[in-house]
Amino acid sequence: MVKPDPKALVGKTLGGVYRIKRHVAAGGFADLYEGWHEELETPVAVKVRRPADEGASEPGDDPSRNDDYLFAHFKTEAILGFRLRDPHVVRVLDFRLEAKVEYLVMEWLEGKSLQALADGRPMYWRRAVELMAKAADAVAGLHAAGWFHRDIKPDNFMVIGDGEDERVVLIDLGLVRQRPLAAPIVSQLAEPTAWIAHTPGYCAPEVYAQVGQKITTSPFTEASEVFALGVTLYKLITARIPWSGHTPQQQQVEIAGGAPPLPPSEFGIRLPPELELVLLRTLGVDPSQRPDSAQAFARELRRVLAPSKPLPDVATARPPEAVSLDGGIDTADADAQPVAAPAPANRPWLRLAWPLLTFTALLGLTVILWPAPVPTPSRILLGDESPPAPVPAPIEVVQPEAPPADVGVEPPPPPPAPRRHLTLGDRLRRCPDAPSGMVQFEIRDRRLVKVDLEPLQRNDPWHRCAARILQGEPDGLRPMNL
Repeated sequence: MVKPDPKALVGKTLGGVYRIKRHVAAGGFADLYEGWHEELETPVAVKVRRPADEGASEPGDDPSRNDDYLFAHFKTEAILGFRLRDPHVVRVLDFRLEAKVEYLVMEWLEGKSLQALADGRPMYWRRAVELMAKAADAVAGLHAAGWFHRDIKPDNFMVIGDGEDERVVLIDLGLVRQRPLAAPIVSQLAEPTAWIAHTPGYCAPEVYAQVGQKITTSPFTEASEVFALGVTLYKLITARIPWSGHTPQQQQVEIAGGAPPLPPSEFGIRLPPELELVLLRTLGVDPSQRPDSAQAFARELRRVLAPSKPLPDVATARPPEAVSLDGGIDTADADAQPVAAPAPANRPWLRLAWPLLTFTALLGLTVILWPAPVPTPSRILLGDESPPAPVPAPIEVVQPEAPPADVGVEPPPPPPAPRRHLTLGDRLRRCPDAPSGMVQFEIRDRRLVKVDLEPLQRNDPWHRCAARILQGEPDGLRPMNL
């Protein structure tokens, strides 16, 4: 059967107001287009579902059942995207069925996916962790509403905005599922027997273990979603999946078999020890060893970015130790409550003691401050006469004897070898936290402004060192292999 060209809709208008401008991407069950709302004069994203015989259906299943199943997922995506008002989840604006064309209309997001942002190259670990913490926040919001995404990967996160306004938005809700399997939004959402929709390489081992078995309860949990977040972070940092298989299918078999993930250091990627520990724990086979939730994963990542330092021990005031009569320290009653001192007895002679003590103190102070007599000099010098200066003692200088003429003199030491000139790459490699591999620098007005598409961070030691070294370099994009 000849599949229709997805670009055939370009230039047409759906629903009387949505004009299709261009084909953007093709997914497993639908095509995504950039559209234009003719009445509101604003860009929109239009997602058109393909028929079941063109989608990824299970061989042997009833085609009408497959079409119902795909339609139920498509409608669920529309309902959830319309109801959920979360700035980190894409918003659905409309859902329509006309002339055998099912489509939903979403807000148009101007930005790049995590996959496009990485561009097939390792991303600097600090930038990757910063983005993944925001991505985990988006997944946590979906979990709080009672849904699982079930298809977490770099393609399904969109990075929009810049600086403080930057946010990561979760897109493509085509495989979302409500937590209780027995109560879906649409009755056709029950999974086909022995079939689980997933992306190879990102599916947790406890989920993939149920492939081929009759599904009675949803295998997806928060732990399985955290696993996929860990794979996504690993992919951003290393530009590869954490297992050694050559294809995603081979890697998924390794995951299901309990193979441990390869540490990033095996590929020359240097990470802080605490980050590598969090990453490898997130990719573990045992779900109980992973972070408890997507929100907990985000907190651990932010702790790596800004580690909390314990406050220094501050000396606190404490009561003085009691002193015994024999001069030692009495520790027996150190913790006892202080006992009030008895009131002094009425003694009349104390009234005369204070004036007497005051007079004695003033008399002693007068004696101390009385000026001492100035000694009279025995001789007064007149005019320019000055005392005779002491005569210095003569210093005997001994000249060393010259060496005999027949004794050879040692030649002077050779000059030091010239130091090797350090290249720009050598100097950058010596910076703290410098990444390994290919790094792209963007220079404007002879100043560094971006490192691997990330705006320059003045509080980052690596960025600060690179900016100092590249000061005065020519403008433009400058890729360098570190």
